[in-house]
Amino acid sequence: MRKPKESFIKLKEKTIIKPFDCGSEDYQIDLTNFLYDNAKLYQKEKMGITYILENYKHTIAFCTILNDKISMSSNEKNIWNKINRNIPNNKRRKSYPAIKIGSLATNTIYQRQGYGAALIDFVKDYLLSNKQFSGCRFITVDASNNEKTISFYKNYGFKFLSDKDNDHKTRCMYHDIMKTE
Repeated sequence: MRKPKESFIKLKEKTIIKPFDCGSEDYQIDLTNFLYDNAKLYQKEKMGITYILENYKHTIAFCTILNDKISMSSNEKNIWNKINRNIPNNKRRKSYPAIKIGSLATNTIYQRQGYGAALIDFVKDYLLSNKQFSGCRFITVDASNNEKTISFYKNYGFKFLSDKDNDHKTRCMYHDIMKTE
């Protein structure tokens, strides 16, 4: 049996969202409800843009991206020094532009098949392409503070931006798109 064709689409006001459930009980926020109830509003209000990976039958996965920055914290100098080592001396700043993955989720029937990774690759490819509108060096995410989610992002090169959020519901993580590991 042939695998159904998949496509990325940018969410629009008239987009009909196909069936989707990410098993939100595993997350700190209900990402299924976000997709159905808030993604279009976020887009309308210029707060984030949602990209959907779908096939003829389902929404397979989605991510919402928005602008962000990472900034130097006087309490986290060791982490900031690691970040700065990859930036030429004459370009070092107290903050750097980033794109935040505001939400990322995969439909339960498609989980553990590489679709979450496909969304991260989509964001990275966009940032490394000539299509991007402005400069951006980093990808950030506030990852749900559970082993499954943290491991997922670590597998794709994300690191913790701080040690102070160990006991929070989310952990701020970043990925330098210019650094290959």
